[in-house]
Amino acid sequence: MNYSNYFKTPLEQWIEEQYRSNCVFTPNDLDIDKIALIFGVDIVYYDKTTFSENEERVIFIDNRNDRTEQRKVFFHELCHVIRHSGDQRWMPDLFREAQEIDADRFALYATIPFFMLEQITLPIHRSEAISLLALEFHAYPELAELRLKQVEDRINNSEFMSTFTYTNQITSSLETTIHESPVSGLGYLQEPRIHSLYGLEDFSRPQALVIEQRQGFNWNKPLDLNVEQNYKLHSSSFHRSRHDATVLPGDLTLLPDRKGYVTINLSRVAWRHGQGVTRLILPMDAIDDAINF
Repeated sequence: MNYSNYFKTPLEQWIEEQYRSNCVFTPNDLDIDKIALIFGVDIVYYDKTTFSENEERVIFIDNRNDRTEQRKVFFHELCHVIRHSGDQRWMPDLFREAQEIDADRFALYATIPFFMLEQITLPIHRSEAISLLALEFHAYPELAELRLKQVEDRINNSEFMSTFTYTNQITSSLETTIHESPVSGLGYLQEPRIHSLYGLEDFSRPQALVIEQRQGFNWNKPLDLNVEQNYKLHSSSFHRSRHDATVLPGDLTLLPDRKGYVTINLSRVAWRHGQGVTRLILPMDAIDDAINF
C-alpha cells in the first residue's frame, strides 16, 4: 500500500495538528484522560450509561465497561462536545443523523490517526493486519477494519484517478492573483499552475485543487483564487511530498465582493509548514467549512 497517495481531509489534518502539538505521537499516547485534557473536556467515571454534556464540556464514562469500549464511546462523544451544539432529543432527525455521521467519522480519525498508522508495518494477510491495528490502538476489530478500508479506498481512488486524462476539455485561463517570484534576482511574474483532483465516487466536483508554484510562493501576500472555475484535471500520478501543504479552513477568507473567490492566507500556511512549500492542496471540504463556519 502506497501511503504517499493517501489524502487527508481537513478534519484529519486538524486532529493530527492537535495531537502533534501536544506530544501525542504513538498509539500509547492516546490515553483518553490525556486527550480530554488536550481538548479542554472533563471526564467523569460513574456506574451508568455513557453520555456527554456539550455545554458543560463533560463526558460521563460508564466505569463498568472495559478499556476498549470506553475508548470507543469517548472518541465518539468527544466529537459531539467539541464540534456540535443542541440537544439531540429535540433535534430534527436529519440534524441528529448528520451529527452522528460526523461523530463516527471523527472517531475513526481520532482513534487510529493516519500519521500513526503509516508508521506500522502491516502484515500481508488482511485479517492479521486488522488484528494488529486493533491491538495497537486498543480498538474493536470492526473499527480497525473500517479504518483500514477507508485508508485503502482513499489510496485506490487517488491512484485510479491519476490514470485519467480528459480530452476535449476546455481550460480557461487561470484567474489568480499573480505575484512576483520571491527568488532573488528574478524580475518576472509567475502564475501558479492549478489543477483539479477528483475522487472516485463523485465526478461532479473536484475533491481538491492542487496549486503549484515551483519557484516558491510569495508568502508575504495573500493568494486570491476562483474556486468555481473549471481547472484542468491533474493528469499525472499524484504523490504527496514534503514540499506539499494542505490548506485548512482557517487559512481561507471569503471575498463577498467577488463571487466564487477565496483568499488563501499564505503566511499562515508558511507558519505551519515553512517556506519550502511549492505545492498547496486545497480540499473543497475546507472551502465548505470556511463558508459554514
